[in-house]
Amino acid sequence: MTKVAAQYGVTGTALKKTCARHKIPTPERGYWAKLEHGKPVRKRSLPKLADNRLNRVQIARGAAERLPEAVLKARVDARGRLELLRSPQWATASATINPEIEMEEPSILSATRRAISRARPDDQGFATAQGRGIIPLKIAPKSTDRALRVLSRLFALAQIDGYRPQINDTNLVLAAEGASIAFGLEEQPQKILHEPTAAELKRRDDNLRWGSTRPAWPKYDYFPSGRLAIVINESPCCGLRRTYSDSKAQSIEEMLPAIVAGLAEHAALVRERRRADEERERQRKEAEIRRRREEAFCAREKRRMEFVDAIHEQLTLRSKLSMVLAHLENFKGDEAKLASEISTWIRRRIQQINAVLSPRFLDISARSAEAEFAEVAPGNAAEPAGYSGYLPPIRLQLWSIDEEKGLARSITALEWAIQAGVLLDIQVGDDAPE
Repeated sequence: MTKVAAQYGVTGTALKKTCARHKIPTPERGYWAKLEHGKPVRKRSLPKLADNRLNRVQIARGAAERLPEAVLKARVDARGRLELLRSPQWATASATINPEIEMEEPSILSATRRAISRARPDDQGFATAQGRGIIPLKIAPKSTDRALRVLSRLFALAQIDGYRPQINDTNLVLAAEGASIAFGLEEQPQKILHEPTAAELKRRDDNLRWGSTRPAWPKYDYFPSGRLAIVINESPCCGLRRTYSDSKAQSIEEMLPAIVAGLAEHAALVRERRRADEERERQRKEAEIRRRREEAFCAREKRRMEFVDAIHEQLTLRSKLSMVLAHLENFKGDEAKLASEISTWIRRRIQQINAVLSPRFLDISARSAEAEFAEVAPGNAAEPAGYSGYLPPIRLQLWSIDEEKGLARSITALEWAIQAGVLLDIQVGDDAPE
């Protein structure tokens, strides 16, 4: 049942209930062991069904079927290894699995034994132990020796399968291949109906007298049952089994190989989730790089277009001045003399625009305004992340260049006109008119 159930992604109990619901006989306990050793077994045939709706069996696969392939493979591999451990040639493993053989308690469990021995039971009779280097326990004091024996066998069997104990600040875990699995051992409580005391009966009557329907005593009393359970505290709601407890059919000592296989499943899931998280983080960083690169590209394009608009504005102005100059040059004689000063100013203004639009001045103005036109190769570490903070305004400027120092200084239109020789450098004295 267990092997077939694993193929369908459900538990053996779920498959057993499904078979019972559809009137399908299942092998009795020990059937396969008797068959293997040549003992007689009873094989029941399929009965005739009065309800044809039971002919079709539908098995709904649980969350375990949606687990990553690496986890499913870890489950199969672990179970295969544990089957080998049961073979006679594995004497150490057989002694670990056999509950009748006494085992020495490992020193790593000393802190757990001291903690549970000093713990005081609560009102229900359970003592609790937890802390650094301690397996979390919640058991009755009389179950301490058996609990430690179970943990000793579990640690020995897990060590054979490649796990090692690891002390954390909060507990003691088993680790293998970079994945640590936390687990605990607890005793499951047994409940019986509470027998109210005389004081509780009086309290109930008082409550009714005052119109209160609040219960005067708990419905159940809980006390230790002696049934132990190992709970794996990893990957909740993942579809993997997390609790292994004593039952009428099987004790927890007999389930130790299955528990180690469960550890392997959870460890594989932890590694797979870590890998998935790393992959998501890698994709997030790549997306962030692409976003920043796109922002930087759009910002550069916008800045470049603003610079081009400034050039176009100067070209438009020069075209307007040239048209006016051409009109003034059509005048002759005295009319030309009257417009000569205007023509002179227009020619100087056109010279100034030509200087601003010269390749050298344009290059300096672009770099001064941080309007870079040099393309950056994708993935280049020097690529800017994007424009942020203050950016100087886009302006086409006139420049004074110091060739020896390789420096350029922005100058006014008057300074440029004097340096270019298109305007006389008239010094203003103290007695000069304002």
